[in-house]
Amino acid sequence: MAFKLLKFDSLLNELRQKKPLEENLSKIIRDIEGEFEFQTLGIFLKVPKSEIYRLKISRNISHTFAKNTIFTEGDPIIKELMEFKLLDIKTLGRYKFEKDYSHLLIMPLNFKTHLLGFLFIDKKKATFDNEEMTKIRMFASIVSLVVQIFMQDEEIEQHRGLYEITRVYSYKPFLSKAEVIFSMMTRYKRYITMAVMKIDNFENIVRTIGEHETADLMKQIVYIIKNDLRETDLIGKLHKDAFVILMPETTEKNGLITVNRVNVKILNLPIMKVCKIGWGIVNKNEKIKTTEEFLKLAEKAAFDSIRKIEGNITIYKE
Repeated sequence: MAFKLLKFDSLLNELRQKKPLEENLSKIIRDIEGEFEFQTLGIFLKVPKSEIYRLKISRNISHTFAKNTIFTEGDPIIKELMEFKLLDIKTLGRYKFEKDYSHLLIMPLNFKTHLLGFLFIDKKKATFDNEEMTKIRMFASIVSLVVQIFMQDEEIEQHRGLYEITRVYSYKPFLSKAEVIFSMMTRYKRYITMAVMKIDNFENIVRTIGEHETADLMKQIVYIIKNDLRETDLIGKLHKDAFVILMPETTEKNGLITVNRVNVKILNLPIMKVCKIGWGIVNKNEKIKTTEEFLKLAEKAAFDSIRKIEGNITIYKE
């Protein structure tokens, strides 16, 4: 099959435009679909600042496989890809994704000595010829450059994502980091607890004490939270009136102990005479499948706490 150079040139021109990573990867995948006959295809990317590789985009792969399949740096496939060589596999059993195959190609995606992820493509019958394997290397190189540029942009944005006043993560960076921790704790069946703290009637507080005093209050709250938590705990600001804490390797009981300790110190702030706060605590169980669901349950429990007459901490129970 002749390589479509004009189409390839058009792809490169499109990728030079600043667009979301998913959109650029979709363009590349569509061009791969036009060049090859294959059974399944996918791109796994490393989650930033973690050891996890997750499926980012695929074709002919089930939703269940895409959601539940991750690799870590300790897995044999990742160790082998660290040598940055194409894995050309014609024997079933060495590595397999979702389906049996007659020929599997796994191409590392890398920038210098950093493994960014990998691209896999397989055939149910027959094999890829040398020309097709050369094309796969070219597409993998393009994906590597696109991902590296995106990661550099994300790193810049993540620094911007830290609130200047509170120095905690805004919603999007928090959720991104929380998903990594959530996946690791789920995979290794470890405890993980999430707590949300909500400030009631936030707009009234601003009107009562002013914006400057409110900003000072937020700084004091964050100072207490950060100094009472472990370095492995993650702190985020969900909204202007709510904070979230993700505590890996933490049981419900220990999560409650931590929240109680922080809660007492916050309530001792003089300015809390005009404020009311509520806490919601959730410990992950088998029914909680996503980070977003985990967070919503903690938020719901925090709202319930605001409405309590006595006490201001609610542990979510089904």
